[in-house]
Amino acid sequence: MSITGRDDCPRLRPYLAASLDPAQPGIQILYDQVRISDTQLAMGPVDFEILKRINGKTSIQEIHHQVQKSLGGGMILPLPVVARFITDLDNALFLDTEKYHAVVDAPVRKPSCIGCYEADPKAFRGQMREIFARSGPSEPLGLATDHNLAGLIVPHMDYQRGAATYAHAYHHLMGQTNAKLFVILATSHYSNHPINLTRKHFQSPLGVIPTDFAYVDRIVEQLGDKVFEDEVVAHFPEHSVELEAVMLHFLRPREKDIRIVPIVLGNIEKAMLSGKAGEETATLKKILGALRMAQAAAKEPVCYLLSGDLAHIGPKFSDSVKLDATRVVSSRKQDKTVLDRLVEGSADPFLSQVASEKNARNICGVAPFWYGLKLMDDRPGKLLHYQQYVDPKWQESVSFTAVAYPS
Repeated sequence: MSITGRDDCPRLRPYLAASLDPAQPGIQILYDQVRISDTQLAMGPVDFEILKRINGKTSIQEIHHQVQKSLGGGMILPLPVVARFITDLDNALFLDTEKYHAVVDAPVRKPSCIGCYEADPKAFRGQMREIFARSGPSEPLGLATDHNLAGLIVPHMDYQRGAATYAHAYHHLMGQTNAKLFVILATSHYSNHPINLTRKHFQSPLGVIPTDFAYVDRIVEQLGDKVFEDEVVAHFPEHSVELEAVMLHFLRPREKDIRIVPIVLGNIEKAMLSGKAGEETATLKKILGALRMAQAAAKEPVCYLLSGDLAHIGPKFSDSVKLDATRVVSSRKQDKTVLDRLVEGSADPFLSQVASEKNARNICGVAPFWYGLKLMDDRPGKLLHYQQYVDPKWQESVSFTAVAYPS
């Protein structure tokens, strides 16, 4: 498809949004909600009038004519100005053209979290070494010769604020398993679908992290292709898989040393609040069955990474209760009760515990934690680390943990 599409009619692609620029009255910023493009395009009133008419049905000439007519005779809008703006949209990957599809349909997903970690390989290695040296256990990173780790709860907080918990979690992983296959059960922040898969490999500063297609296909055999329906919005902007995969790649940089299965799991709040055990819900039971069958067919050790955080409280999360020292202490005590269920490895009691709060503290790891505990047969774990971050301006507090489950 050319820049103008069929019959010279440009078409905007999905997942775009615009917001007013507080620094420039009358200017709107067009941006990509799923971060396929990192461009933020400033639009004046005329640009916005052009944008409103880019619908895949109206030619550039017709768009020019319509906008010129709306401006009246007081302003002349040259056709090349319209064409140039549309070219800018295409270069920003904001149009439904070959440039956009070349990225979306590529076999490798590009990172969306550069900034949380360095893009340059040398700087990235230095950043990761600093996390382990400054925040982890005092003993050096081990290198396991056996598989003694069924799974691990890990945070997906940014590396800077979550450094100590990441370091303890992955330090333990390196010393406890030589598995090469990591199934990442991750929180969905952008899709309401109960499960979202992808066959894309993941890019990191050190190269490509391969996705195990055979494992993904075994899940698809049970659940069907609907698991890819929301792939773009579920996986492209999602950090809960990426931050685990990138950390793994630092520790296991050779391509043959790791493969991942990226799984983004949607909210299970309805099942949680129903008061029933999770497996009594048909959708959850079916997904859990598919994941169990995929693991059973694997001819090698599987290690689960349950990527989720605990409480999110404060104004940043539309919390109606004031965030102060008393609230922070109270949330920490509630975390302790939740952590007791996680360390016990008790999937349904964990779900019931969060339900008893009606998840008022926005625990985002509910789905991956529940599925993971079920897949590991409700085995007890070991608490490795716990953190509670509190914003100095009292806008937010986020807590997270690392819990290891031996095989």
